[in-house]
Amino acid sequence: MAARPSTVGLQPQHLGSAVTQCPRNVVHPTSLSGSCPVAVDDETDDAVRANANTPWTHPPYCVVPKASGSDGKFCVFSASGFNLGSGISIIATPDTAASLVAAVQNPQPAWHARHHLAQRDRLPEPEQDHPGSGSTDKQRRPYAIVSIPGRGRGAVATRRIAQFETIMTSFPAVVADNVFFPEEDGGGPAEGRWLFQRALDQLADRQRFLGLARSKGPHVHAVEDVLRTNAFGITVNGRDAKGLYPEIARLNHACDPNAYGRFTKTDLALSAVATRDIVPGEEITISYLPLGMPTAYRARGLANWNFNCTCTLCSSPAAARAASDRRRERLVDILQAMYDEATEYGALVELTREFVDVVRTERLDAKVGEYFHAFMRIYHSFGDVESAFRYGQTALWYAETFADPEGGFCAGLRQDVRLLGQVLKERGSAEA
Repeated sequence: MAARPSTVGLQPQHLGSAVTQCPRNVVHPTSLSGSCPVAVDDETDDAVRANANTPWTHPPYCVVPKASGSDGKFCVFSASGFNLGSGISIIATPDTAASLVAAVQNPQPAWHARHHLAQRDRLPEPEQDHPGSGSTDKQRRPYAIVSIPGRGRGAVATRRIAQFETIMTSFPAVVADNVFFPEEDGGGPAEGRWLFQRALDQLADRQRFLGLARSKGPHVHAVEDVLRTNAFGITVNGRDAKGLYPEIARLNHACDPNAYGRFTKTDLALSAVATRDIVPGEEITISYLPLGMPTAYRARGLANWNFNCTCTLCSSPAAARAASDRRRERLVDILQAMYDEATEYGALVELTREFVDVVRTERLDAKVGEYFHAFMRIYHSFGDVESAFRYGQTALWYAETFADPEGGFCAGLRQDVRLLGQVLKERGSAEA
């Protein structure tokens, strides 16, 4: 078969690969020139810190965690006004904290998602969203937090939730750099305990944090335990971190979940988006692990939370679980065959159909953006620009639904789709 053409202009994109740029500070511009906010720490002159126009309501408390091998300084930065007065504590380098100033200072995202605060009685009831609307914040919330037998507390749908609907949006109580979490079972640098305690002490709403479950035992600092048990992995300013989102943390795990977590870096929000229709009374669940893993891999991964999964998929008959595992393992084989240069175009089309059927059967809708991005590149390498363009358009729609629309993956995918559309347009003009 003929060699596949070059994919010039279509560079691989990865989630979180984009270089974070200094966003414009919506509420308090740091300067007329648009420069990034000033990085401050415990050695910054008080006058400079006062004029730095940052949201921090406490002086930075800093340490150098030598046991981690890092020679950089990490500090606790707290802002009591964040999230309509719930507050936030950030354990990070001064540069990372400076990159988050715009997100922390902007009150609009939390205000638009304020109906979630009614769950903690932070808003008076009834609180009408708009005069004359007849809709209260509590009525708008499509879920209730209830006790679920054998699963502790969790979220249950109070009305029909449509596929792709945003169920809830949460803002972090704590963001902590991963330098303090080197191993899942081992403790981080000793200095981390000082920062953890200070982060908790400076939170405006401590109960929002302390009301969450712990699973690591008495040898682990309480704050670290809560973070390890409930936090989500995020990337801020190019650094891996853990973000604690108390409302999303109330969602229990399922290996075949009906919701998926979407992180948006411009406002630090984490939203639960429905991956399929959810009926009233159905529990709302997310996966604590990457989607699509076979049973044995899931069991090993869930050991980090010290529980055996009893979700619908894991509780299904052995034959059904085995069939699901075969389908999930088949996805890897199909994708490898699609990338194989020996694969003919006709076989590629059949492999694509099989892949899509498996994804539909296993209900992996949240990964369609990732999968179809691969299809776009493969079909382009075969010279089928039209199919590549269609798969790219679909990939972009799903990616913007389940991933950060302003993140590196969506930005790169958007550029690729634009380039493919331009190639098709130029071809059409040439043929005309």
